[in-house]
Amino acid sequence: MTSVRIAIPNKGRLNQSAIRLMNKIGFSVPDTGNRTLLAEFSKGRYQVLLARAQDIPEFVEMGAADLGITGLDLISETGRKVESIMPLDFGKCRLVVAVPEDSGIERAEDIRDGCTVATTFPNLTKAYFTKLGKKVELAEVSGATEVAPQIGLADVITDLTETGSTLKLNHLREVGVILESRAVLIGNAKLMEEKKDKVEEVTSAIASVINASRKRYLMANVPKDSLPNLRTLLPGVSGPTVMTIMGREDFVAIHAVTNEDELNGVITMLKSIGATGILVMPIERMVL
Repeated sequence: MTSVRIAIPNKGRLNQSAIRLMNKIGFSVPDTGNRTLLAEFSKGRYQVLLARAQDIPEFVEMGAADLGITGLDLISETGRKVESIMPLDFGKCRLVVAVPEDSGIERAEDIRDGCTVATTFPNLTKAYFTKLGKKVELAEVSGATEVAPQIGLADVITDLTETGSTLKLNHLREVGVILESRAVLIGNAKLMEEKKDKVEEVTSAIASVINASRKRYLMANVPKDSLPNLRTLLPGVSGPTVMTIMGREDFVAIHAVTNEDELNGVITMLKSIGATGILVMPIERMVL
């Protein structure tokens, strides 16, 4: 039997979210710390490989994995030829240019030629400064980039940030954005075609989890005379479902799916038309 192998990060900022995603689609991947692991599921139809996030684009390109989850930043940095299948709803961050707060530099364009830039992303950093027409020296580091200016290793850094809090703690200021990044599901186009049915099972399952994460299932009892307003309030996937309530002629039960970011407003509107017994529940999977 030919398995479909999915590579996910074994550590770092994407690890826990990737494991949770695998668990939600039925692959109970154990948390092994930093160790590499190859686990089988569905009687060997699928395998999950835990590996270094930076190695996953190469694994997918070379065919060691059919699918992979890694950061857009690492895909762009390595330049590996992989197919981007879908963005995922975690791992959002930015690759930024940052300078010491007291440097007087306000924009990346103001950085002088000849300065040293510490980075774990030499290819993206070089391309960015080349586009700006700047000649800089690169100091490649494997981590703790934010301390490079403090110890005299570099004048400027490029680093990933989510909120900017680590930069502020190290008295650095963001002056440019190289790349907006997030977790991405990638694949090997040749292998995906060869194993099309099984690959589609996995990608459809992942898509259903991503769709569900932004939705909520809503139930309420609504006065019958308010039904004409209901479709406007609750468009849902194909409109709300309306059901009778045993022993009640004046109320009906409605079930609907609504966007999470619109939920508070929908509840307020439902209450305004006399709805009662409003329940909100998460959705595990949603196939569109």
